Amino acid sequence: MKIFFENIIRIKRGAPLFALIILLGLSACKHGKQKTSDISSVSSFNELVELSSKVSKDSIRHIIRTRLLPAEALTPCDSVIVSYYSDGDDFLWLDMSEGIQRADTMLACLESSTEQGLDPEMFGTSGIREDMDKIHSLKIGEEESLNHLLADLEYRLTRAYLVYTCGMNYGFIQPGKILNNFEVDDSPSAKMDIENGVKKRKMKELYSIPLKRCDVESVRKTLADLQADFYAACKVQPTSAYYQKMKEELARLHSIEETDFEEIPTIGDSLLKVGDSHRIVPLIARRLKKTGELGEAFPDSSLVFTPELLDAVNLFREENRLSADESVGTFTIRYLNRPLGYYENCLRINMERARWQYLHEKGNKYVFVNVAAFMLQAVNEETDSILEMRICCGSAKNKTPLLSSKISYMEMNPYWNVPQNIVVREMIPAYRRDSAYFTKNRLKVYDKEGVRLNPHDIKWSKYTKGTPFTVKQDNKQGNSLGRIIFRFPNTFAVYLHDTPSRWTFTRSNRAVSHGCVRLEKALDFAFFLLPDHDETLQDRIRLSMDVPPVTSAGKKMLNNPNYKEMTNHNLKDRIPLYLDYQTVYLSKDGALSYCDDVYKYDTLLLEAFDKLSNRK
Repeated sequence: MKIFFENIIRIKRGAPLFALIILLGLSACKHGKQKTSDISSVSSFNELVELSSKVSKDSIRHIIRTRLLPAEALTPCDSVIVSYYSDGDDFLWLDMSEGIQRADTMLACLESSTEQGLDPEMFGTSGIREDMDKIHSLKIGEEESLNHLLADLEYRLTRAYLVYTCGMNYGFIQPGKILNNFEVDDSPSAKMDIENGVKKRKMKELYSIPLKRCDVESVRKTLADLQADFYAACKVQPTSAYYQKMKEELARLHSIEETDFEEIPTIGDSLLKVGDSHRIVPLIARRLKKTGELGEAFPDSSLVFTPELLDAVNLFREENRLSADESVGTFTIRYLNRPLGYYENCLRINMERARWQYLHEKGNKYVFVNVAAFMLQAVNEETDSILEMRICCGSAKNKTPLLSSKISYMEMNPYWNVPQNIVVREMIPAYRRDSAYFTKNRLKVYDKEGVRLNPHDIKWSKYTKGTPFTVKQDNKQGNSLGRIIFRFPNTFAVYLHDTPSRWTFTRSNRAVSHGCVRLEKALDFAFFLLPDHDETLQDRIRLSMDVPPVTSAGKKMLNNPNYKEMTNHNLKDRIPLYLDYQTVYLSKDGALSYCDDVYKYDTLLLEAFDKLSNRK
């Protein structure tokens, strides 16, 4: 009893009034009919004690359970909440030893979630704040019950904590459900789906990366973490350098005021070069000073386009994955006119991507292909090295599928068995325009028995959805797959490969293929995949690609008339591969840059992301 009154005295001196109500109510053992009181008219300690008699643990638990049980399909978070409050466990936020401080800390954590690229309303913070303010000020409406209000607060805080921590650990949206309902499969071989007895075109599977999910078991662990450390929520966030860099960049953008971010007029086909004078120069300078590419000392009123300003423009281009240039035109101005909100949204959705956890572990050696950045990083954590190279990916019409797999073998000098959709959509029209098309491109046609046919004897016009023929391109020089191909199990018939079209790697937008991934440094990539530094094996691969050997053993093989050229190599250790899509790129030297959303995936994901908080 002495401790009880000491708690009352401590609370009266500094803690919120609702702490006293809960302490008295949850400590009392009163039963039977309770006297009604208008909480707004409480004027004495005795009346406060009387009001506290209305607080009932069982009633609060019952209210929490009944608000969830009618739901047809409870989320993992709500399932755990129902179970927790059915078992008679202690309240998480109404406990008087630390509960009030925990509630305030939790709400402050949620309200600062903008630092994580989140909208606090995803967690119902305004409702929580409203409930807490009502109890703090003792302004409870006539139609409201104190038990209902306390139950609402306990439930909202618990659910907000679970949703926040699970989302920070596993992501808040499911990309597969969104992206795999984006685009109709209009390929000639596409099948029809039947939904409610009605035939409909099948949707393309664009995302096929298995992810870890927040299930009931993981929610229970999250709740246990809370009970062990009530400040756990504030510590939960991805630890990757990629996420932390984006978080820092988002904080920097939040610190920039956009009030005088004046739009720069475009200049048609004109080009602005060093030494030219133009009225848009001060606008370009102010834009670049605002975002940090140009120093503050540069004069705002100068109309002259200087070397210093060109350097700042090229730094801006680098940050937006554009090629450096000696002039500025309308194309670059359109990028300069992007509002800060564009970059903030880009960071928000990529921070969400960084929260998704691959189901299959990457291990110490893996390959990450960023389709949006047109870049590949082959990572070896044991040697602390990254092989980085440019790649070409599928066009917007022929998107590279997002998937995970393991690279199992490499094939040298492959033949190209042309997919039927390419035969129908591209090669047949090309042949009808130029009857020498097959010959020029070293393409041969075979029937089902493997007998070679003369393309001139085939009536190609009648094949609109597929052909009974196999079209194969000869290997080696000029083959579309280049001199080496890297295969991995997948249902999309895609692979990584070399290419004879080296000029495509000079482009900023390298979405040019039919879906497969072309490698800028195919030979270096082959060496990366090998488990050991085997110089003789490396020379055998070089020889198969007509690259001069570097070892004496390799030179002997080159001069040996009986040497048998290597055709393939099975990898001893399969290397994890991830084809993913991130519109913020972190280079091997730690620099962040923004990528164009070539597949328009950011727009779709942001729309779903913002619906979580009814954000417009």
